[in-house]
Amino acid sequence: MSSPVMSSGGMASPGMTGSGSIPDADRFGFEVAPAYGPGPRIEPTPKQPRGRFLIPALAGLVTGLLVFGTAGWFLGRSTAPGPEPVVAQPTPSPTASTPAQGVYEQNQIAINQPKFSGSLGPVSQGWLPYLSGCSRNGEKSGPKLNKGEKARVRCEMDAMSVIFVEYVTTADRDKARVATLGQNVDARTLTPGVGAAAERAAPSGRTSGNYVEYAYKVSGRTVAGIWWDDTATPVAAYLLAYWKEGTGEKWEPMRDVWARYA
Repeated sequence: MSSPVMSSGGMASPGMTGSGSIPDADRFGFEVAPAYGPGPRIEPTPKQPRGRFLIPALAGLVTGLLVFGTAGWFLGRSTAPGPEPVVAQPTPSPTASTPAQGVYEQNQIAINQPKFSGSLGPVSQGWLPYLSGCSRNGEKSGPKLNKGEKARVRCEMDAMSVIFVEYVTTADRDKARVATLGQNVDARTLTPGVGAAAERAAPSGRTSGNYVEYAYKVSGRTVAGIWWDDTATPVAAYLLAYWKEGTGEKWEPMRDVWARYA
């Protein structure tokens, strides 16, 4: 989607795993299966009368169970392994703090920063990692200076354009702002929900001055804009987007972008 860009002439239309079958012995915790081999053949003995040995056998069985059962219980308790010691889990060491900017953002800063020399540094600082296609007046295909301007940098940010201007004097800057104040009135019809102009500091605290939401039409399309400046220096910046295609006819997206980076 093209982004709106302000120029001296108006607006232009500025990516083998897998486990085999496990033997039963292994599945139940045995390393190898018990070895059961054939033993010597035991010949059966002749049958004896049942009654002759039945009662003594039962008595012996009960006695054996009592004696050996009790002894086995004590033996088992004395030879059974103790409870597994509880091993404290190591406390994870704090991870190193992640860099404030990723590789892409750091690269964009390196590309963009040289274009914002002088007084444009503070007003552009928060935007540098996210801007692309920046061009400065005097460069090939760069923006033209308007009357009263000393430097102008035009950038793109997704479906929006961001323009940073250094004026010759603060009076020149204030004259430019007067035009946006009239367009703030027009915006009440063109872009419902527009906010009132106000003096306020940018969320970052890097600049403090005037904040103006405004709108105008160009080639039959409505453009919404946010202007902000810095009382202490002769600079201003503004964010532009097509009202329908760029913001979905809502002010909130532009306000959110401004609040993040201004």
